[in-house]
Amino acid sequence: MRAIVRLVGVALLLASGCEDVQESPETREAPVPEPVVAVREPVAVVPAEPVVPVAEPSGLAPLSAEQRVLLTAGAEERIISRREHFTVSNEYRHDLWFPYLRGLGGIHVGVASDQNYTLMAVAGSELGYLIDLDRQVVRLHRVYMALIDASPDPDVFLGRFDAKAQAETRTLIEAGLADMAEVDRVAAQKFVADNREALRAYLGDVHTPPHSAHGGTWLSDPKLYEHMRQMVAGGRLRPINGNLAGKTAMATIAAGARALELPITVLYLSNAEEYLSYTSEFVDNVRGLPGDDRSILLRTIHDRFEGWEACGEGDRRWNYQVQPLADFQQRLADRKNNARTAMLARATRDDAIDRVARGVSVFKKGPKAEPALVR
Repeated sequence: MRAIVRLVGVALLLASGCEDVQESPETREAPVPEPVVAVREPVAVVPAEPVVPVAEPSGLAPLSAEQRVLLTAGAEERIISRREHFTVSNEYRHDLWFPYLRGLGGIHVGVASDQNYTLMAVAGSELGYLIDLDRQVVRLHRVYMALIDASPDPDVFLGRFDAKAQAETRTLIEAGLADMAEVDRVAAQKFVADNREALRAYLGDVHTPPHSAHGGTWLSDPKLYEHMRQMVAGGRLRPINGNLAGKTAMATIAAGARALELPITVLYLSNAEEYLSYTSEFVDNVRGLPGDDRSILLRTIHDRFEGWEACGEGDRRWNYQVQPLADFQQRLADRKNNARTAMLARATRDDAIDRVARGVSVFKKGPKAEPALVR
């Protein structure tokens, strides 16, 4: 059955304009700067056959009081980021991952901003941990959650960032963040006020993507938005300030998943691995995540790295990669894989990665999840 799903996925990718490519190893890395808050760049798009939409929203019930306690239990790191705030996404083709996401359910763990909502909605995620090193990103998730809860559809949500709606939006944010420390509420309100026009422009593009022929987003597809509304209303999301290689937040996530008896089915890292090494702390954190045989890792690789070309159609920047989470966990046990560069170079040498379409790379069927990693 999985082979059929994969063939259908590849066919959809090819229909969307991504062509077959040849393999070549990654040879270098460098940090990729991103804007603090910016309007998306214009993208030239070739009309394409749309991706099959997600199924109807699943009708997620609110978590019980006991489940909410389990989701919110455990500490986070208290990190004040002094770098740029990566509060917008410059990845435009998350639909390239849709064939690998549909029907996964379970728990989503992801870094960065609202692109996680699209991924969770397509996967039908039941719970979500939104972890980021930058406390402002975590605050913005809370802002979005407050506004999603008060907005019955994407148009109303987007309207919250209009100039005429500023007073009402501020009131909604204040109410939604009432449980947060005053310093965080003030910082969140200031960030929204200072960046309202840029956020409105960015979210407008998410609402009506320049690449809309290629697939939906959480703001362009009412079904995807409704799934996120159900997750917010049901208390199924936890933004958490933390470091992927830290000692606290990732352990909290792993413990929460076990207590809630759900596997982590998606670990979305964006391009965060460019900024870190596979330290012993990172290895322990990732290997400690409880997954199952469906669990996957999603990463993006900038096309400046030799061998990792972008799709080109609608996104001239990123290669979209899928790796079984169990495979990643086992490769991390080999200390020769001390960073993404080394791990991907060795996997490429071993013919472990398929280039299923231009800009899309998928690890071949990996090992089954170890019993200790399964709920």
